[in-house]
Amino acid sequence: MLKRITPIRYNRAARSGRTAPLILTCEAPDGSTVKVFAKFSSTCDQGNINLAREVIAACLAHDLGLPVPEAFLIEVPPQWAATLPTDQRAKIQTSSSVAFGSRVVGDQFSTWLPGQEISVRMLPVAASIFVFDGIIQNPDRRPDNPNCLVRGDEYRIFDHELAFSHGLILGWIPPWHVGGLKSMETNGNHIFLSSLRGRNIDFGPIRAAWAGLSHAAIERYNEALPAQWTDVARPANSAIRLVRDARDNFDAILDEVRRVLT
Repeated sequence: MLKRITPIRYNRAARSGRTAPLILTCEAPDGSTVKVFAKFSSTCDQGNINLAREVIAACLAHDLGLPVPEAFLIEVPPQWAATLPTDQRAKIQTSSSVAFGSRVVGDQFSTWLPGQEISVRMLPVAASIFVFDGIIQNPDRRPDNPNCLVRGDEYRIFDHELAFSHGLILGWIPPWHVGGLKSMETNGNHIFLSSLRGRNIDFGPIRAAWAGLSHAAIERYNEALPAQWTDVARPANSAIRLVRDARDNFDAILDEVRRVLT
């Protein structure tokens, strides 16, 4: 489901990011090139598991029609890693040979800022993102770290390595139960919360998008994970089970979303 690309040029380190991503120019099998933010397992708290969560979230968001940059798997040859600047070389050499990449969208987009309002036109997309984050248990779309770019009425969302961590939460409540989205109730825990509250939101298209996720499509998220990530099977299966259960309990999730936004 994700194209495999190979790095051909190191551009620079990203200016921000907990996982210290690099900006690389990569080549696809057809000879085309793409500039990506590249994340490596050695800089992630849970290594390949965080990268697997990125892949599953990217595949899911794509199937739901959410505005995520194109995602890639980056196959890093050992000989290429040896050509990097000294301060970056160890990061690559101690990582899996396959990294996660996200297309650089360009300088025309800017970071979502606290206090920005959601326009009427963008209300359906913002609501879809809010529901998506609630379901995948993504804690990382806060005003101090929005992981959201904006250009006029366009959004781009990214950085989902902390999603699907529900198995680490003691007493976790699924999002289709009352209280399952309690962590999103507090202003400051999601960039869209305050602007969505009290709005007239049509959840019909969001319900239709989730209902349209076939069993086969969800199972393909596992197939998108590279064989080199040998330690991700259990958390990946947990993430995919959450997606499947959310689809099957979606009306209850919308009840919880409405409660949070009331």
